[in-house]
Amino acid sequence: MSVISASLAMAEGDYAWTGTMELADPASFQRIRIDDPVTLELGGETFQMMVDNKTLSRDGVSRPRLVVSLISPTARFAAPRATSMERMWNSPVSARAAAEEAVGESILWDLVDWTIPGGRLAVYDAAPLDVVRTIAEAAGGVVETTPGGELRVRHRFPVSVPQWFSTTPDHILTDATDNLSCRESHRARYRVNRVTVRGWLPSGGHLSAEVDRREDGLNRGRTSFHSGGTAHLLVSQGPETAIQGISASAGALLSNADQSFTVTEDVVFDGTNTATLSQPAQSIQSVIWLGNDLGSLSLAPDGMTLLASRSGIAIARVTFTVLTRSWRLSVPSRVAGLDSFPVQVRITGQSGDLVGDGEIVCQRGDGAHPGEDISDPLLATTEVKLSRGRAEIDAGEDLQEVSLTCVHRPGVMPGQIIEVHDALMGRSWRGKVTAVAHEAVGPRITTSLEVVRVEPSS
Repeated sequence: MSVISASLAMAEGDYAWTGTMELADPASFQRIRIDDPVTLELGGETFQMMVDNKTLSRDGVSRPRLVVSLISPTARFAAPRATSMERMWNSPVSARAAAEEAVGESILWDLVDWTIPGGRLAVYDAAPLDVVRTIAEAAGGVVETTPGGELRVRHRFPVSVPQWFSTTPDHILTDATDNLSCRESHRARYRVNRVTVRGWLPSGGHLSAEVDRREDGLNRGRTSFHSGGTAHLLVSQGPETAIQGISASAGALLSNADQSFTVTEDVVFDGTNTATLSQPAQSIQSVIWLGNDLGSLSLAPDGMTLLASRSGIAIARVTFTVLTRSWRLSVPSRVAGLDSFPVQVRITGQSGDLVGDGEIVCQRGDGAHPGEDISDPLLATTEVKLSRGRAEIDAGEDLQEVSLTCVHRPGVMPGQIIEVHDALMGRSWRGKVTAVAHEAVGPRITTSLEVVRVEPSS
């Protein structure tokens, strides 16, 4: 196969290498089929690719241009080639294991690996690559493909910005042998050096109270009471809520033993995979789908949110166990000379973070530039929260964009640190590669880089 010219490129955030090659031989062009594997060698660096599409164009009666578009073979994990999936991980699973299960093969994992609690990771109508991206981005990572065609997950900033100047650079470029052109630009940005990262976003807390209406309950089914009698109350609280106090306008309140019992209610799924119970549950006993079946149900950490395996319009009859606090209210026979009177009961509580899933603050320097709070249900450990926080702070540094063209440089990838010796512009500097493009026309091969560097001091 005779190739007239070829180009390949990948930018941070684009999971695959893409490119083109122009062929000289019509017979080779005709033999090529969509999705055929292609091995392309540029200046000693080998890329495993696949055919994305073909284009034949003519300009009058001149020789037609025969162009084949290429993409990394990991495109089979993305739409439209991949089959959409529905999946819920009901049991705890490591981030890497879930991502590899989605694509069905091993992944180069250069990111923190952590345990995702059961019920947190659920996908509907998602391509396998979408699952990997969701997991990676939660921890401040990106997904990309190596030249050899292997899927890789790495931190968006493999080296934090303050360490760029102390780490060993992956490449050194000089204007004597490498650099052909350099263009500096400035991107105005709001600096961020302090962010708050939360794992699970609570519902705001749940606290409710009612008279015990159960036929077999403490009040034996009664809901109205005579003066001088006793009424039993049930107080429901979510796992993120603590009861601070309980008081009444008249009479005395004494605590009873906690009450555990089952409740059955119909919950509605309105085109989503989530629904809400009327009160916090300890566990789900049974589920009956009244019509459409959305699969298994799991209970979110707030004790009230139900997560189905897939989205849809459905009604589920759910039987679940609840555990409530109980108080008995003993009222006097007369109040202000009256034997018929109302009593008000006030219960106060405080909402806090879920145990092990609270928030942390990531800060660099004086923290005078806070960013938006981050909340992601996949962030269940301190280690992964720190990973996400560092990514946000690194992205919020005062970075300048530089476009650099040099003679062909094999082995350059987004995320790598390069050192540039630029005598004509009067300084040397380091930065992180965010995009790579190789272009070959005949024997001439050039490499273009997009780089971000710390804004030089004036």
